[in-house]
This record gives sequence, structure tokens and C-alpha cells, in this order.
Amino acid sequence: MLDGQSKVVPYQTLFQALTDGQLCFLGPEHQPITTPKISLEDYSPTQQETARYRLQVIEPLLALPPYRRSTKDLNARVDEVKQAQASGKMPSYPVSYTSIYRWLKAYSQSGNDIRALIPNSRKPVAETRMQQPDRVEQIVQEVINERYFVRERVKIDDIHHEVILRIDIENRQLAQEKQLSAPSRTTIWRRINELDVKQKLVAKKGRRVAKSEMTQYGRMEPPKFPLERVEIDHTPTDIFVVDEDDNLPLGRLTLTFCLDVATRYPLGFYLGFEPPSYLTAAACLHHMIMPKPDVQSLYDTAHPWLACGVPNTLVVDNGREFIGKSLQDACLSLGILLQQLPVRTPHFKGAVERNFRTLNTGLFHTLPGTTFSNFTMKGDYDSLRFASLRRTDLYQMMHIFLLDIYAESFHRGLGAIPARRWEEAMDEGFLPRIPTDPDELSILLGRVDERTVQPYGIDFQSIRYNHKELALLRHRLKTENKRSGSTKVKIKYLPDNLGSVYVYDPFEERYLEVPALNQTYTQGLTLWSHQIIRRNVLDEQDRVSMKALAIAKRKIQEIVEDSKKRSRKRKTRKKIGRWDASNNNNGQAETDFSDGLPNWFGNEDEEEPETDELPTELLEAEGWSLE
Repeated sequence: MLDGQSKVVPYQTLFQALTDGQLCFLGPEHQPITTPKISLEDYSPTQQETARYRLQVIEPLLALPPYRRSTKDLNARVDEVKQAQASGKMPSYPVSYTSIYRWLKAYSQSGNDIRALIPNSRKPVAETRMQQPDRVEQIVQEVINERYFVRERVKIDDIHHEVILRIDIENRQLAQEKQLSAPSRTTIWRRINELDVKQKLVAKKGRRVAKSEMTQYGRMEPPKFPLERVEIDHTPTDIFVVDEDDNLPLGRLTLTFCLDVATRYPLGFYLGFEPPSYLTAAACLHHMIMPKPDVQSLYDTAHPWLACGVPNTLVVDNGREFIGKSLQDACLSLGILLQQLPVRTPHFKGAVERNFRTLNTGLFHTLPGTTFSNFTMKGDYDSLRFASLRRTDLYQMMHIFLLDIYAESFHRGLGAIPARRWEEAMDEGFLPRIPTDPDELSILLGRVDERTVQPYGIDFQSIRYNHKELALLRHRLKTENKRSGSTKVKIKYLPDNLGSVYVYDPFEERYLEVPALNQTYTQGLTLWSHQIIRRNVLDEQDRVSMKALAIAKRKIQEIVEDSKKRSRKRKTRKKIGRWDASNNNNGQAETDFSDGLPNWFGNEDEEEPETDELPTELLEAEGWSLE
């Protein structure tokens, strides 16, 4: 012990203490003996060869006990080595009495570790140079700090020329014998190459990229049973689809996809022209939760869709469709833990991200009209020219690929087949959670808003909804809120069908389904389509009426039909496809408005000018901002 005391301890106890880090060996100067943390093969070939040579030199002396080794023995060994070198039996490295003594000491103190004979590496040149900088070195570092650490691309020649210029300016003030010599271009390259890699990445690509490239991500604890962790995300599909009628390209569909992490089994998806939104997320969740018994008859798949049920944890990113109150409210009602990931951390939901790549390479990139993942893969392939698949075709192919290929193939990361893993879990007693009342999913997955109950009902987006039970609810709200007289209630609606809204009755603790008064106009009408129609009306007159909405709906549908015949512009036709997909009744209002048409339609005798574009309002409604 360091305090001079001695103690008899069993060998196993000492060995265990050494293993636990509570014991270390000390050298002659009471300093811990440290060994390199790398193996012999990690050193350069020259260093390995030198170490083996040194071991060969001292090997005969190791047979002698340390107390019997004398100066005579070491000198005799020096002579033997020099004779062997002269005859070519040993490499011609320098050898001396002092060297052999030093090698013996290092080898013995290391516990006969050959790595102790590795030549001592010199202190890094850059470190030595920074400790004793000269004026030229200072100028080089100043220029690098000022000119290299910028986001723009900088050539070595630019740094070199600036260094030469600054040295020239400095030399004008110095005597002839003190003139500074400009460094070579190679010297500048070496100085830049010696810079910290992370520091260079931060300067050139930003902190986020530097963090991504310089961070190693470990593996999270995998879930133990199905639906314990479910990942959901959106992506544009790498393929163009064509119109059902004229086979002209419409655009790329957006895929919203749910994947079970425990089994890697696909849970549900939504495929449509809508951009990522709460509508697509809610539709995907609905498809995931509900059973899918008819996929074999509908889509001619060889295998059934095994998965259904409510997930325990739903992993989402920071998209606004995922962090809104509507999805949070739905998850709370369904008993789902909504796990929101930090910004720009796609690796935290790597399962679904990896699945998107599998879908692209395994399905979309093999079909006519594919856009591939990037222009280098695409080459001169004309995606629009070869596009031939309709949305219904792609929908069927998605089912076949997911159920008959992906779910039935060996998954290397899982080490099993997804479908077999799901079946095994079911055989072992796993039962998916299901909603108490499946009909409630329309309410639970609906979007949340607030409206006032009026004597005529509820006004939402210039559409009136009414039900006889609203009268009692309005009376009770007034009585409960005597001071404010507020009759505001929470409503839920489905953005893909404005035929009815759901009004929350806080007294009965239930939702009332309140239908729209004009079912002809609203049934199957999406919020996106309605807001295009409504904006068209507002541009023509101050007040929105149901008659004007219905007429505008018919007018826009006529323009859509006309544009479908003539327009080949991809952006316009994509909106046409979304309009058609958004209206179950194809936008035709059956109500007869032949009498008293508003004059904003213009003179019926005038010929309407031809146009290849949809209304301006339709073109502006590209994002989900309208909703």
C-alpha cells in the first residue's frame, strides 16, 4: 500500500479488485503502469517490425533471472547482434548497451507485453508547432481562421495567396536579415488537413449536419409485443399515376403508412392526392385500427391482412398534422400514448423510414412511370411518358406487395418473417386492443373546433347544421352560463365528409351527430373542395348562400371536366385528380336552380373564353392551409 502498510490478501481478491478497477500496478516512480488501448496489429508495419526486432535482441537475456544479468552479459549480446547483422541474419538497426537495458526494463515492467517495445511516437508536429509558433505560423493560422471557416467553398490557393500577401506586407517593415519566408502550397494544405474534423464540418455544413455525421446512434430496446410501438409517417410516392378516363399523368400520390416495430408487420396506409395533413393521418389510423377481412376478395391477395387494433404508443415526428390538438385529443380518447420525437431526428423512427425505402426499391421503382429516388438513378428515363398506372391499380399493387411479398419475406433486422412473428404472438395469447364502439372512431378521429349553438342550428364554414336536440342543449348552456350567456360547444368533423358534424353535449357526456341541412351539396364533400367553392362565391358576392355554393360547385366541376379534356400540365392535372377524388358525387349538385340564376355567371349568350387552367382559387389551394 502507498501508506507503507502491508496486508495478506487472497490472490482471487486481488485479481477481482484489478478487474473492478480498484487496484493498479505502479511503476518505479509510483505512477500507474498503463498499457496501450490498441492491439499490435493496429500499429504500422514499421512499428511492428521494430518491436519484433527488439524482442529478438533481448530474448536470450530474458532466460536469465534479473539479478544475474550483468553489464558483461548485455555487452556480449550487443556483439552477437552486430555479428548477426553483418552476416545478414538480423535487420541492420542500431543497437547499444543502453538500448538493450531500456528494452529489457520496459518489457519486464509491462508484464512481457511486446507492445512496450513499440518505438515511442513523437509528439504531434502540429501540437509542437502551436506551442512554439513563429510569425509565419501565426499568419497562416490567422488567414485560415478568417477565410476558411465560412459556408462558401474556399480553395487552398485562395488561402495560400492571402498568406503570401500578408507576409509581403509584413516584410516591408522588417530588415533584410529578418525577412519572412512564405510557406509553400503544400504547407497550407497540411495546416488545413490538421484542423479538427468536427470544427470543419460545423463551418462548412452547419451544426446539424456536423452533429449527424459525428454522432453514433445506439439501438433502442425493441418492443416485446405487437402494437407496443407503432411508427407513422408520410412520403410522396416515387411514381406518377394517370387519369382513370384519358390516361394522362395526374401526379404523385402521398402515402401515409403505419408500421408495427415489434413484428415489422404493416398495419395500415392511406394513399391519396392530399398533402400530409390530419385527414391523411386520421384515415391511416382508421385503416390500421379496423379489421380488414375482405382484402383477398377486393384486391386478389394470396394472404389475409392479419393486423388490426389500437396501438399502445404512436411515434410521430414534428409535422403540424401530428402535433395539432385534433390528433392529441384522438389519442387520449383511444388510450394511445403519442410520442413526439425531437426536431430532425428521423433515426428515432427508423423502422418506418426504412420501410419507405423498401417500398420504393421493391415496388415503385419497378413500375412504369417511376420517378426513382434521384436524378442519377433516373438518367434519361421519361417518367411522364411511360406513366400508365391508375390509382386503383397502384392501390391493388400496394396490397399485394405489403401482404404477399413484404409481410411474407425474411426480415434481416427482425430475424424472422413479419407475418409469422405476428401469428406467433397471437398463438401465445396476444390480443389487440379494440375500441369499445367502432362507430366512435368517426368521432374520436374527427377534427376539433368550437361553434355557437344558434336557434337555427350551427354554422360551420357557411354550412348550416341542425338537429332537434340542439334546442335543449342550447337552453341548458344558457342556463348554466347565466352571466356570459355563452352557448359555445365543441364540435368534431371529418375533413373528408362535411355531410354532418358531431356536437359534444357536456351534460349528457355524449356526441350528437348533427346533419347538414343541404345533404345534396354536402354529402361526400371534402373541406378542401368546399373551401375552393366558397372562395369562388366570395369573390363574386359578399354573402354566401347555399344556392350560390351549389351553383359554384357545378361551375367549377364544368371547368374541371373541360380542363381534363385539354390540359396536359402536370400541376393542373394533379389538382384535377384531387378534386375528383375528393367528391363522391363528382361535384354535381342535383338541386334545380334553373330559376333566378345569379348574374355573376355572366351573359349566357357570350362565349366563355377557353382556358387550360383551373380557377385561380383551385390553383392556390395546393397546401392544407385552406383547412
